[in-house]
Amino acid sequence: MSTAQRRVLLGGSGNSTPAWVFDATKYGAKGDAQVVGDAAMGSGTAVLTSATANFKASDVGKPISVKGAAAAGVTTLVTTIASRQSSTQVTLNAANASGGAVSGAAAIWGTDDTAAIQAAVDAAEAYLATHTYAQIYFPPRPYIVAGALNTSKSGNGQIVFGVYPTTGNKKILDFRGETDGAAAVRHWQQTVPQFAGSCLISLGVYASTSAQITSLNAAGNPGVISGPTEGSGYGASANFSNIMPVLKNLAILTTHSSFGLTYGAATLWGCANAHVENFGYGTAGTVASPSTDYTSPGVFGTGLSVGLLLPAPGNNDNVIARNISCGGGYTYAMFLTEHAVMDRYMALYCWAGLCAVGTYASSVGSVHGMKVLTASIEACVNELYIVGAGSGGVGPIIDIDQLSTENSTPGVAGNSSGAMNAALGKVRLTGLYTESGVNVSAPTGIELLNGQVPRAIKRKTTTFACSPIDRTLICDTTTAGFTGTLPDASFCPTEYVFKNVGSNTLTVATTSSQLIYTSSGTGATTTTVATGATLRVQALYNGTSWGWYAV
Repeated sequence: MSTAQRRVLLGGSGNSTPAWVFDATKYGAKGDAQVVGDAAMGSGTAVLTSATANFKASDVGKPISVKGAAAAGVTTLVTTIASRQSSTQVTLNAANASGGAVSGAAAIWGTDDTAAIQAAVDAAEAYLATHTYAQIYFPPRPYIVAGALNTSKSGNGQIVFGVYPTTGNKKILDFRGETDGAAAVRHWQQTVPQFAGSCLISLGVYASTSAQITSLNAAGNPGVISGPTEGSGYGASANFSNIMPVLKNLAILTTHSSFGLTYGAATLWGCANAHVENFGYGTAGTVASPSTDYTSPGVFGTGLSVGLLLPAPGNNDNVIARNISCGGGYTYAMFLTEHAVMDRYMALYCWAGLCAVGTYASSVGSVHGMKVLTASIEACVNELYIVGAGSGGVGPIIDIDQLSTENSTPGVAGNSSGAMNAALGKVRLTGLYTESGVNVSAPTGIELLNGQVPRAIKRKTTTFACSPIDRTLICDTTTAGFTGTLPDASFCPTEYVFKNVGSNTLTVATTSSQLIYTSSGTGATTTTVATGATLRVQALYNGTSWGWYAV
């Protein structure tokens, strides 16, 4: 049901607005962004041409971004239009700094709606002083947000909302667009960035990695929409603003930077709760040839951008993410946190597709789990990335019913071996991947399951090493005996079964001189499995060291 339909049901005409709804266009937002994919600029010149732009005299003074016309890594030139020569040519207030000519580039320009949207947010927050719910409504248009990062409300964003005392009633601040299609996924043949429905298009990017680090250290992670951040102590030490932000039926497009220097779409780290639904975000890049925007997602790891930060560990047990699409371009696509439940998630072209947070930015350690029903993570360096260990060295705890990927070497990595060791949960892998390529960067308590087969049973005829998705190994030693090597037992949640169906001896070995304990109390680095015999082992810490124990 649309907002206009809801108004009619409430007894008003289609043009009446309930007192709790603050329409951004009523506060001056124009929503007139223009996007073309054929912009061209000569090397070192400020002149931009586009056969499809239809520039108008009123465009002079408006902010504009030109992808590919900034220095390497920054990628996108952000400036303003200085003058108009014709409907197909303008001169900008900054020159092409890429070191070469630019053609076939995405250019985005329009009225800067930052101040108007912030005015709507401020009015909604004033309403919340005596009420419990307010909505900032965005009619289905593309809105340019080109304002500087604002730290006035203890956050770090272009559009910010403030702090609410934990002793008062929890308030609900709803950022809402129109229609359920905001999470629409960019087609791989598109020559322009994906924007549709109610969409905020940010023209914000850091000038360097050092500028990004300085900003993060001083004010916390930036977002186009930002609540209080760790820069002001929120999300740290279980200190939260007592608010539930809602982002629904909304898309946010951020400036493309090949080094990951863009702002995040939304920063909700310091909020006690959050509900994000029908939400799409990503940088203003394209996939279609000859674009190279997303061909090397590993380079996004140069920066520290986080596309979406959900409330920090220690939150108030209501973190909902429904139908979320990340089109790519970030270092970390999403920080998922304890108590979170997510039904559909897609992430493309990021350094890390989904980050399970145990602890970050002085937060308390996570204690409770997080659940993902289905996640499609493709063309990311790391499908699942663990950020920090949970409370007492246990967690984060994450279960993913289906993680679909097209990576030949999918796996789990983390920002430290300690974080990997502490992590727990189950992840079922599906999609197009190479079974032998499944990996973990360090021993971990996360169990990886092969979702492509009804049972994880394999036949082996020569020496092999057990993979994280192996379970039962049918070893045919008819031709000759051979060895199967177990992985590191440390924190390993997997039970391995070896069955010798041949006529020669099967040897089972360990990694890093760990021991296998069979019937005796004395372990050995190898054990043998006779013809027709079965060995079933599980990892166990005996108070001194990790080893494999027959069960």
